[in-house]
Amino acid sequence: MDPSLFERLSDGQRACLRLVYDRREIKDIARELGIAPVTVNQRLTAARRHLGVSRSADAARLHAEYERERGLYSPPIYSSTSIDPGAAALPLSERDDEGNRQPGFPLPFPTQRRPLNDLTFGNKLIYAVLLAALIALIFGGGVAALAGLSEIF
Repeated sequence: MDPSLFERLSDGQRACLRLVYDRREIKDIARELGIAPVTVNQRLTAARRHLGVSRSADAARLHAEYERERGLYSPPIYSSTSIDPGAAALPLSERDDEGNRQPGFPLPFPTQRRPLNDLTFGNKLIYAVLLAALIALIFGGGVAALAGLSEIF
C-alpha cells in the first residue's frame, strides 16, 4: 500500500488501530485512551475510509504491517498461562484475583476484593427473599411490642 495513506492517519486513529490489532473491545479502547466509545468508532471509521477497507480489523492489520516494516511496532509477547476451565466459567463474584473459587456466599455489595457487584440471578433472588423475611420479622416485632405496651397502659 501507499505509505502516504498511513501518514495521513492522525495519532488518535493510529492509537485506536493499534489497540484493535491487540484485539481490544471498543469500550476497553475508550477506557484506555480516556475518550468516549463514540469517539473510538469515529476514529476507526475515518481510518477505514483513509485506508480503503471495510473492516477495522483489516485496517489495524494493514497499519501493523506498515509500522512493522518501518520498525515502529512490535507485537506484544504474552506468557503462556494455564486457565482452569471451571474457574473461568464462574461469575467474578465467586473468583479471587487469580481466578480461583472463593469459599462462601458472595456479599450483595462491593468489597475491596470484589469491587463490582456481579451477583448471579439466583444470588440476587436469595438476598431479596432474605431481606423480605427480615423486614417482615422487624415489622412483626414492632407490632407485637406496641400491642404489649398497649396492654400495660
